[in-house]
Formats: sequence, structure tokens, C-alpha cells
Amino acid sequence: MDVEEVDRETLYEQVWKEPMTKVAERYGVSSSYLSRVCKNLGVPKPERGHWAKIAAGKKVHVPKLPAPRPEHDLYWTTSGYPQPERNTVTPEPYKHSGTRPKSKKAAEIPSIHPLVRNVRELFLKAWDTGNGYLKPRKWNLVDIITSEKSLDRALEIANTIFLEFYRRSWAMKLEAYDFRFSRPTVDDRPNGGPERYSVSHWSPGRPTILYVGTVAIGLTLIEDSEPTEMARINGEYLPVSVLSKKQVASHWITQVDYPSGRFRLRAYSPYNGTTWQREWSIREDQDLSKLARKVAVELTKATSEIAGQYAAASEKARKQRQEWDEQLERMRIAEEERLRAEALAKSTEALESLISEWGKAKAIEGFFSQLQKQVEAAPEHEKEQLVGRLEEARTLMKAPDVLQILKDWLTPEERYEARKKSKNRF
Repeated sequence: MDVEEVDRETLYEQVWKEPMTKVAERYGVSSSYLSRVCKNLGVPKPERGHWAKIAAGKKVHVPKLPAPRPEHDLYWTTSGYPQPERNTVTPEPYKHSGTRPKSKKAAEIPSIHPLVRNVRELFLKAWDTGNGYLKPRKWNLVDIITSEKSLDRALEIANTIFLEFYRRSWAMKLEAYDFRFSRPTVDDRPNGGPERYSVSHWSPGRPTILYVGTVAIGLTLIEDSEPTEMARINGEYLPVSVLSKKQVASHWITQVDYPSGRFRLRAYSPYNGTTWQREWSIREDQDLSKLARKVAVELTKATSEIAGQYAAASEKARKQRQEWDEQLERMRIAEEERLRAEALAKSTEALESLISEWGKAKAIEGFFSQLQKQVEAAPEHEKEQLVGRLEEARTLMKAPDVLQILKDWLTPEERYEARKKSKNRF
């Protein structure tokens, strides 16, 4: 079926007008798939038994379509790839009053945040990277870059910080890969350094996104590396500190960036065209709850800068699209003028050829008319032979059918339309 774009309002009207199965059939998807689409767009859907109640004449409640939250999509396309800039709730600076969500009570907060619950074993099922860091086989996990040795500490840090966000009723999710957000690459070196070609960190399939009000903020917990003397033994780098003197003496020693057990939290703006980033180094003895509150406060302040960068990036993208559209229009006009000029030239050339053929036809007809008179005036004993030759000559030199040539001739507009139609086919 053709690609179709559906906005929240349209889908809301459709799912409350007729059963989900019929709406889903119209779009060529299953009702369960359409149900997930409704969830992604924040569109309420009828409960089980809704249409049976209507058939029985009972009164049913139809909720209003709520305003979209920042984690919601605004459009759904049957191709699965709506335009990112049109499918993003515009971020605005976080307001400390008004309709912001209330903080949750202690009894409402779980001991383990949903994003880090039951993920330890999934992190341990990893490929060997040779650089000391875990590279999970599962693609969609919370964004943590760590070694096996420090995994428990990483999960403890992430859980404490995430629960502070949960207490504030800030939504967190592994955002679907829909080109709406981007995640910067990770450098395990605290101060960066020259490009390395032998280090490849795990990159999640879905970025970990926190929503502070209407602003999306990406989060990555990174275990820092430090230059460490290593020996390569049986294809594996091992720290010199864990080797015997004999092993050290018999192997080549090199310096490698290796996990240090120290962590930093990186927050970044995931919106395309923005550059905001902030990092917090985490000490081993640090009060994580206090750190989490500090991070939350600083993130609320950062929403103003992120929203400003998003507005500037959106305006820049709008201008670029406008310039591109204008350039396409200029190209279209230039191509149209070229096709029209080409059609005019070819039509004129064909007409000149028609005129030439007409002169040729008149010359041939005049020649044979004069010859016919001469044959008729010839002596009788020569006339029979001359008549036969005249017929042979007429057969050999047939005059062009100028009327047919005129019928086949195309006007400049006819040539232009035919050429344009031919180009549009491709």
C-alpha cells in the first residue's frame, strides 16, 4: 500500500469511530500493532467491550485527546519513518510551577528503577572486545559503558540517579530509533585524546532519554579509562600489576587505556543540530543520593539552553529546507525552459523539413505534368514506348505525401508535453 501519514487527531477520531480491527485493516497492520501506535502517540483507545456496550444501547465514556507529552510521537506513517522535525514536541524551559508533575512519595518509589531491573545478566552476555569493556549482545539496554569488574557499581550509580528522576515524576525510556534523536560517541578517556582505531565501545540501539518537562536529555554512564601498562598474553591484554615478574620479563609491555573503576555521568542534548553536554565525575566514596539531587537541579536549569539551541537549530533547518525548495524550484523552471526551447527548435526544424518536402513534391508534380504533355505530342510510333517509360518514371520517383507529413508534425507544445511525460516516468 502507499505510504500514509497519520496525525494524533486523525487516529484518535478513527479508533473511537469504529473498532480497532477495522482501522488496522485500513492501514494494512494488525490491531495489536495499531494499539502500540496509539500508545506511542499518546492516543487513548476504547476498552474491551466498548463496542458491545454501544450495540446494546448503553452510554459509554469517550475521553478527550490529551495534549502530547514529550515522549509521544505526533505522527505515524505506514512506512515507519516520519520526518523527525515534524514528529518532535517542541522543548520549552522547565517551569518550577504550574502543571508540572508532583513528586512521588517514598512508598511509591521502587527499590530498583525499571531501566536497570534484571539487566545485569544481559550485560554479562557480551562479546570480547579486548579493551576490558563489556559489549552486550543485546542491543536495547540502558546506556552504560563499563567493565565486568565495575558492573555492579555502575548499576548502583544508575539506579540511584534514575530513582531521583522517578521521584520527580520525570519520564525515562529507551527511545525508539526513529531518527528523531542522536547520541554522540563515547570516549572513555576523561580528557579525550587523539583518535583511536582499535577501540570500539558498545553503542545501544536506543538512546536512554530523560524527559525534564518537555525537554529530552540523553544520558550515558561511562567508566573512565586510565593509561595502564599491559602485556599481551595468549591474545589478551592483561595488566602488569596482576602478572608475575617472569611473565613481565618475557612479554612485550605496552600502555593501553584500561577501565579504571571511576565513573562519570554524561548528559547531552539528543536533538539534531544541538551541542549541549554536561558531565559529572563520580568519586568512589560519593553520596550518590546527594549527587542525584544535584544532577536533577542542574538539568532543570539546562533545559533553557537546550530549548534555545533546539529553536536555533530548527530555524536553521527551516531556512535550509526553504533554500533547498527554492533551488529545486529554480532547477524546475530552468529545466522547463530548456524543454520548451528544445521543443520549439525541433518543431521548427520539422516544419522547415515539411516546407522542403512540399517544394520537392511540387517540383516532381510539375516535372511529370510537363513531361506528360511532351509525350502526348510525340509521334505515334514513339508514343507507346514513351508512355511506358513515363509510368516507370512516375513509379520510381514518387512524390512525398505532404499531408501525412503535416499530420505527423508536432507543435512545440505537443513536443514539450510528450518530453515532460517521458521524463516523469523515470
